[in-house]
Amino acid sequence: MDETITGYVLVPLFLLGAKHGANDAQFGQITATGITIRDASGAELVSIGADEEQGTGITIYNSAGKGVITLGIPADGKGSGIAVYDSEGRPRVGLGMDDGIPGIALVDTEGAKILAMGGTIEKGYGIIINDKKEVQRIGLGYRDGNAGIMLYNEKGQYVRGLIRQEDGLNYASYIDDNEKEIFE
Repeated sequence: MDETITGYVLVPLFLLGAKHGANDAQFGQITATGITIRDASGAELVSIGADEEQGTGITIYNSAGKGVITLGIPADGKGSGIAVYDSEGRPRVGLGMDDGIPGIALVDTEGAKILAMGGTIEKGYGIIINDKKEVQRIGLGYRDGNAGIMLYNEKGQYVRGLIRQEDGLNYASYIDDNEKEIFE
């Protein structure tokens, strides 16, 4: 068969197959610094990207075009995280690793961190509850068999607590009017 005729026959067949299967294509590997997935109307649904300064991430968008879930790793590689946003695109829940320390944070609609928890065996574990100004108001902690519950005033200063030490000693303390810690 003449090579020219073979070319004329195979090229249209290839193009017809590509046109017909464009939505069903399979690829062994795609290399890119960014990929955007859009719906039929062109609205962004998912973005995947890598940047030398920012890091690597994936964001999923809602129907209003607001990012509602993000998964990322910073460029320095010293952490990773997942953020969940409300329908307006405000961060509300964060889960991540920072220098090997796991943490979870909840954020109010104004952007204030209202609850955080995390820790390691070496440093201990803790939960803090903040007010809307991000002032610590309640703390719960555990380290090396010692546990405590602490209450803080509007300035974030310790005012009362309950402690249980590893050796079994239990006590409470509070700060009196003279700013002296009193043990009970």
